[in-house]
Amino acid sequence: MDFGKLWDRIVDFFNTGYNLYYVIGGAVLLLLIVVIACVAAGRKGKKYKAEEEVVAAVEPPVKKAEAPEAETAAATVTVDKAPDAPAKPVTQYDGGTKLAIMTPAPQPKKPEPPKEEAPPAAPPVSPEKEENEKIEESLKRPGVIQIYKDTSDRFRFRIKASNSFIVGHSQGYTTKYACKNGIKAIANMVDAEVVDTTKLDYKPVIGRAVFEIYRDNENKFRFRIRAANTNNILASQGYTTKENCINGIKSVKHIILNHTLQDLTLANPKAEE
Repeated sequence: MDFGKLWDRIVDFFNTGYNLYYVIGGAVLLLLIVVIACVAAGRKGKKYKAEEEVVAAVEPPVKKAEAPEAETAAATVTVDKAPDAPAKPVTQYDGGTKLAIMTPAPQPKKPEPPKEEAPPAAPPVSPEKEENEKIEESLKRPGVIQIYKDTSDRFRFRIKASNSFIVGHSQGYTTKYACKNGIKAIANMVDAEVVDTTKLDYKPVIGRAVFEIYRDNENKFRFRIRAANTNNILASQGYTTKENCINGIKSVKHIILNHTLQDLTLANPKAEE
């Protein structure tokens, strides 16, 4: 091949008309296309890289599952041995063997112990019965008559049963001497008549000492020892029933006849016969 002639033709081509300009223009156009393609490819790569960074920031990295290490030594497997089954009885049957399965006999249930029932609660004691019990107790032993001073610094005496149940209080006296005379007075009235002012046919008794039954402002029954001159020497506590009030009179009479005298106004009070 003659390269000299080839070169001359190429030179003539470029020297003829506008062929040189066409070649230069084509080369420039081709270069622009290559540059544009490179720029586009670079932008696309940056976009993909930015997207990967965003995904990596949002999603935590996934750890690869590690394969379990192979055990160097063979694992020892412990198998619980089942308990030996109970022997089954064997019965010869028509030249063959018949197996009979034995089932355990049902165990009888233990009887439950009987439940202990709580004892029934004692019925409440009525006020009438409580009063009557105190009166009956006061009749068993001697009581005591106590001399004392009230809040007004007056002398009084009270009749107190052996169970510390106070049956009655006297009126107030200005001197201890007069108070002791009041005790002597009721000692002489043990056999006095009992009159009931709550009855419709009641008639006042004048001129002699009496045990007088009456009702107070709370509609309770009381009794008082009234002298022949109508002075009230002693008044009882309140009773819920008339029967208990009458028994209270019996208790007072018992204590008057069987008592010791105690002066609480002394620094060292002693019982006096």
